[in-house]
Parts: sequence; structure tokens; C-alpha cells
Amino acid sequence: MLLIDFIFNIFRNRKIRKYNKQSRGLEEYQSMTLDVAFPPESYHENMIISGGNVSDRLGVSERIIKNCSLQGRSMIVLHLGNGGLEKIIARNGFGAVANKSSKCFDSFTSFELQEICQVVLDTCRARYDIKPAGRYILQIVHELLASRGMRPWFSNYASFPFHQLADEINNARASGAITSGAADNLDRLLAMGQSECAKIDSFFYDMKAQMSHIATPDANTTGGKSILSAIKRKEILCIDLNSSANTMLVELIVHSLTIAMSRGYEFSLFLDDVAIANNEPLKNILFQKSNHNNIVCSKDLYSLLGGRDDVFTTLAGEVDKTVLFSHGSQISCEKWSKFIGEYEKIDVSHNRNTGLSQSSKWGVNTNYGQTDTRKKEYKIKPEEISRLGDGEVFVCDHQTRSLIQTHLIP
Repeated sequence: MLLIDFIFNIFRNRKIRKYNKQSRGLEEYQSMTLDVAFPPESYHENMIISGGNVSDRLGVSERIIKNCSLQGRSMIVLHLGNGGLEKIIARNGFGAVANKSSKCFDSFTSFELQEICQVVLDTCRARYDIKPAGRYILQIVHELLASRGMRPWFSNYASFPFHQLADEINNARASGAITSGAADNLDRLLAMGQSECAKIDSFFYDMKAQMSHIATPDANTTGGKSILSAIKRKEILCIDLNSSANTMLVELIVHSLTIAMSRGYEFSLFLDDVAIANNEPLKNILFQKSNHNNIVCSKDLYSLLGGRDDVFTTLAGEVDKTVLFSHGSQISCEKWSKFIGEYEKIDVSHNRNTGLSQSSKWGVNTNYGQTDTRKKEYKIKPEEISRLGDGEVFVCDHQTRSLIQTHLIP
């Protein structure tokens, strides 16, 4: 009888182990190449990459950027001095890099007057409070630049003498650059928008300072790359923000992205360790539904978000794929374990009861048994995340509900 019970329990326990594995849903692979883990058709996925070392994250980042390049999809990459990302893009010819040594950025390239007005009035609205009448001032400068054969680059706006607009209009009239009727019309616009001149002048002065490390000094001769021009041309543009303190620059970029979204353009937004939690415009665009997707890469996303559970839950809940490398923070490991979720596990405990029995003679009677208990357990335990080695990763595909653990190789 004991032998029969023993054999029965072997088969039963094997069935329980199979059930637990299926319920957990974790597939383990010794290794996996990056192109298999992130195939070209995944170019439009919302994704989070968190943890690991610089090399781990750069490997995945390069594959994602390459997928966009292969698919002819525009991508805007924002980072804080990540030279590795810049080298990936420059070395492979994926797109343009705007940084201290490659000053090619001009935020108004390929903008129309309406779009220039929208960006200027919306960026840092609380700080400058530029009223709708400010559009008239921007229109005046736009027409005066055109009369000189100059395009409405940001650098041209930023260097324009807003405090001398009346003189500039008269000079254009006197030189014959514009007709008397056109000059009269500009005078009327100036009268309606005069109160906003000082604000607009301050806006361009401050903005020029924040983007000086990436801005082309003379777009008239060198041209310039903007967010909108890159998206329209389906290009990849990598921008070094230099510091999270450059909030004006970030807002200008965000509003440029908003214009692209409103025009129906498709693009990918890649953020590398860029602070999100306290930047409302940036946070809002990540949560906004449109024809764009987001890739957020960080050495520890939860820490980057300042421990803001609400932002973490919302951001993580919007992604199609989560890529988790090792994390040093126990709190971050616990948050990711909780996010990935739980499964129902059957625990088996064995028991042994021994006692005296009396039949034809006294003797010892031993009974063996087992108890099954159902309980909830994390699919990935916090300690499993913290113990991952270099290149080891958990990849959770929230669309297919697959969960794998593997070692990523080029």
C-alpha cells in the first residue's frame, strides 16, 4: 500500500509542478540574441528598459533604434550626456546628433507661422504669460524676415530687435523691401500686440540661453534640424538636453511633438534617464494617445520617478513590453515584482505520523501523507531581480502575456 501511495504521489507532484510552471508563465532560455528578443516588427512598441549597467541598456537601445531606422520611422531621442547613444546613432548613420560638438539644432526649422505662434505662446505659459495678441508681433517679425530673404529660423527670431519694431518697419518701407500698404498693416499689428513685445523678447533671450549648447549659431548658412523637420522627413534626431534643469528647452520640444501629433505624424519618443515625474508637459505627452510610441530607458525607473507610485503605475501600465535588468534598490525590485503580477501556486507539504498499534501483537504504525495549499506568489520575486547578472534579463510582453528570463547577446 505504501508503495502504491508513493508512486501515486510522484505522478501527482509532477502534475502539480507542471501546473505551477504554466500558471507562472515564465519561460527560461540560456541565451537569446537581441534581434530575436526585439524583432524589427516591434519598432512601434511602448517599452520600458530599467536596471542593469550602461552596456546592458545600450545594447537594447541600439537594437530599438536600428528597428526604427530599418522601418523608416522617425525617432526623437532625448538624453542627458549619454555619449554611448550618440555614438550608436552617428556610427551607424541612423540620424543626426545635436550636442556641444555638433550644434545643428534650430527649433523652428520647417515651422509655419501658425506653428511658431503656437509653440511660443504655449511654452512656459505661466512664466511669460504671453497673450494671444503676441501672435501679431511674431507675424510682424515673420514678414520682415521674409522681406530680407531670410527664413523664420529660431536664430533669426532670437536675434531680432523686438524693442525696435517700429523702426524696423519704417526702414523696410523706406528701402522698398515692403510696400507702403504692407508697412501700414504691420503698424496696425504692432499697435494691437505692443504690450507683448517685452515678454516675447524675454522668452527668446531665455530660450536661446537654454539651447545654446545645441543650437546652430547661424541657420541661414548652415541650416538646422528641428523636432518637426525630423519627424516630417522620417529621420532620427538625438538631442542632448545637457541638464534636467533646462525645463524651457524640454517644454519647447514637447510642444513641437504636440504639433506633430496633432498633424497625425507617426514617430517614436526615446527618453534616456530624463526626469519625468515633476515635468507635467513631458509626463502628459507620454500618457497621450496618438500615432507615437514611447521608449523610457533608465538605470532605475522607480528611482528616476522620485518614488511616485501614481506616475510609476500609470507609465508602466501603458507599455507593451517591460525589460528588467538587475536593480540595486530593494524597493524598486519589490515594485517591479508587484507590477509583473502574481500567480496561483500549489504548495505541497509532506507529513509523517507515527504511533503504536495493537493487532495480533503490539507494534509501530507509520503513516505518510501530503497536504496541498493554494497561495498567491509573485511571478518574479524581488530577490530574483536583484540577483540577475550582467546581460541577464526578464522580458515581459504585456500584449502576448509572455514572460521570459534569458541572457541577451548581440
